[in-house]
Amino acid sequence: MSGCTLRFERNSPLRTTLVDEATRRAKYRIETPVKVARSVTRITKFESPTPLHRDEEADSGCGKEQNKIETESHEAGYEIARIYWKWFSPNRIIFNGKVTTRRESLPRCGKLKGTRSFIFTGPDGVQYRWALGAMGLDPSKLVTADEKKTVIAEFHHAQHYINKQKAKLEVQSAGIDMLDYIILTFVIVEQTRRERIGCI
Repeated sequence: MSGCTLRFERNSPLRTTLVDEATRRAKYRIETPVKVARSVTRITKFESPTPLHRDEEADSGCGKEQNKIETESHEAGYEIARIYWKWFSPNRIIFNGKVTTRRESLPRCGKLKGTRSFIFTGPDGVQYRWALGAMGLDPSKLVTADEKKTVIAEFHHAQHYINKQKAKLEVQSAGIDMLDYIILTFVIVEQTRRERIGCI
């Protein structure tokens, strides 16, 4: 089984659609209402990846094209997780019908060059660690929490000035079987990172 690359249609861990670059179809949708506090993030998965409908419109003000991405309604997805935020910190998580807290399921595990990392146990019983990229310049990496530190996934931040590339999450073949876990934990750690540096 090969890995996959998921492209973020919007540069937000809380409000975006993740598109499989190989098939150009939506794989996950992440939705969060805009509230000051107590927002709920819902993660929807499309088991049969949803085709995207693109409607390009010229932006008369700047002369740029604006892409509108919509999922086709006949390819309904199903909700895999909810994250309940309280003052920018997830205090309750529902994942595959199980209720936990962030401290229980994704505790912090110290500091690395001024940034924090988070650890969790995958469905295979192996421990994994999210190491956050410093100030958003370096990619954040999901690695095995052992001496080998095998890279399972890597998040590349959006590039607005160089090649105007959208953010993307590269998942190695070893992470495909726990892709839902990777998406859920990524949303939490990336939003936490952005809150810490004041970039929402």
